Amino acid sequence: MENTICVIGGANIDICGSSLEPLKNFDSNPGTISVSYGGVGRNIAQICALLKQKTKFVTVFSNDEYGQMMRRDCESLGMDTSESSIDEQLPSSMYIAVLDNNRDMKIAMSDMRILRRMTIEMLGPVLSRLSKDDIIIIDSNLDMQCIDYILQKAPCRVAADPVSTAKAVRLKDSLDSLSIFKPNQYESQELTGIWIEDDQSACESLDWFLQRGVAEIIISMAERGILLGTKEKKVWLKHRVISLENATGGGDSLLGAYVCRRARGEDPLQAIRFAISTAVTAIEHDAVRRRSLDSQKILNGIEDMKIEERIL
Repeated sequence: MENTICVIGGANIDICGSSLEPLKNFDSNPGTISVSYGGVGRNIAQICALLKQKTKFVTVFSNDEYGQMMRRDCESLGMDTSESSIDEQLPSSMYIAVLDNNRDMKIAMSDMRILRRMTIEMLGPVLSRLSKDDIIIIDSNLDMQCIDYILQKAPCRVAADPVSTAKAVRLKDSLDSLSIFKPNQYESQELTGIWIEDDQSACESLDWFLQRGVAEIIISMAERGILLGTKEKKVWLKHRVISLENATGGGDSLLGAYVCRRARGEDPLQAIRFAISTAVTAIEHDAVRRRSLDSQKILNGIEDMKIEERIL
């Protein structure tokens, strides 16, 4: 029977503004504005579903027009949302990002009050229907009560995305319950106190997580590449220069693709190569074209990534 990836986290309406010129504070900047579906949990679930992995997405949808449309869209992509709940009072989550003229995010704001409506009473039946070979992915937008409950009751491996430096600390005391953890370089520094500059600091950072019980640690470092650490090996992987369309969601794509390949039995190094190809391809596509990603395109693109691997 095919393993299930159960993603528990947030779903947002994403509003993305991209400046045509260098950003000026306290002024109206000419640019382009797009609206799409997002949220860390939903983005991860989308990648898993597009890669034809059996995917369950558990969140709280608003019963407003946006929430109804977002849920229908998740289902159309292949996600099972049957164990998500519907809230009649709060509006849908929204996320606003402002990109500079290089299309890199400069500031963002989110309204995720509705996710506070998720409860352990809601999560109990979800966890009870999973098996030991499934994988749960959580994002740190969840309340600590929900995070603790999932980590204590999970019948299978758990992967996590810390979401931001502010929310990364929610997972600091629970790292020994995580099989897979994917912070970016800033979230990693927030937890470890180590800024990654060279091979030595890279090893120290990976070892910090491994010594605290994380089985597989992935640190994404933008143009500097990806660090992968397990008890067997530590590797620094670098890829070709990215033609940036929209960096938002790249880390979500990386984690979702990695977990998909691990769920199918690939070893961590094979899985991270596939995940890098997925993340780069996603970043080089706009939100609409990302929805056409598939496994064969990703596999065909691995060679084009020009991945260089250095054992640490």
